[in-house]
Amino acid sequence: MKYSIVTTTINIPVLLEKYVKDTLLYKRDCFFVVVGDKKTPVGAKKYCDKLARENDVEILFMDVDYQEKYLKDFPELMKHIPYNVIQRRNIGLLYAYQKGADVIITIDDDNFFMDNDFVGLHTVGKTKKMNVISSRTKWLNVCSFLEEEFGREFYHRGFAPEMWFKDESPQVDVQNVNVVVNAGFWLGDPDVDALTRLYYSSKPINATGYKRKSNFALAKDTWSPFNSQNTSLLRDVIPAYFLSPLVGRYDDIWGSYVVKRVADHLGHTISFGLPLVEQKRNLHNYWKDLEKEVDGMNLTMRFVEALSAVNLSGKTYSECYLEIYCSLPKILKIDAIETNHSSYFKDYIEGMGVWIKTFERLNSLE
Repeated sequence: MKYSIVTTTINIPVLLEKYVKDTLLYKRDCFFVVVGDKKTPVGAKKYCDKLARENDVEILFMDVDYQEKYLKDFPELMKHIPYNVIQRRNIGLLYAYQKGADVIITIDDDNFFMDNDFVGLHTVGKTKKMNVISSRTKWLNVCSFLEEEFGREFYHRGFAPEMWFKDESPQVDVQNVNVVVNAGFWLGDPDVDALTRLYYSSKPINATGYKRKSNFALAKDTWSPFNSQNTSLLRDVIPAYFLSPLVGRYDDIWGSYVVKRVADHLGHTISFGLPLVEQKRNLHNYWKDLEKEVDGMNLTMRFVEALSAVNLSGKTYSECYLEIYCSLPKILKIDAIETNHSSYFKDYIEGMGVWIKTFERLNSLE
């Protein structure tokens, strides 16, 4: 299989060296895409070019000029995504897809390498026998499988707050499943919401280990978000995976719920666990993060319920994404609900339309 590792950065991405050497050691066919931004130092491109040359691997650093030239074929996407936002990751995902990657792995530039054969552990698109976990509440706290320094319970960013601290009574079944997304976990500073970070500001949540020896999958109709770091996606999924720049820090979260809904319909699964990375989180202002999360926290349950109500008949991720795009406005009744909530939903759905148009243009180029 052909793999691509995609990241965005406003730093010099020195963490890439270990990923590069690991792909060479395990002879993985993998190319790297690094999406820069206006804040990214000039040295980032020089570093990537040198790393590629010294290791004889393909590393494309997409600086702003490169992105603008590339996006001339995709004017809607160019207009929709501003500069200096992490959602420019979409450009890297699109490029890797266009260049034929069978599996696209997204990492953040603060995800430091831990597990050998990182790419091999991220393989998706194959039938695997694994534990499939369901929940009495229809929501599963995947972070419960991480050890925390003080034994505290915590939740993945974007997990519906209405479902926190419920008795999930998880049930485990062993099945042969077709995994299309694998979400690797993060030790150190895990991906929790800003409210949790502020509450535990004096003693931050610290993930110290993974409790299981292997990965597990979510059962059908059992919900959990996954994020856009240390996550692999099968090529087929990408046309239904868009990171909206208009919904704050719920860009990857709502994108993951859309993918989960389609995966359930198509008989596919989302898995969690290995490979692990260590997250040495870049500096954040948690109050600003909270501002970017509060609407998503408030509206996620309504969004997921709306996704569940969509009648899907498509046979591909692309077809189902279009069905969701066409159905959500009516199901959500966005012209009748509170003004600010209506705008939030409309903005998200607008981005879905941009992604659909982008793939229509991509298909016309081929």
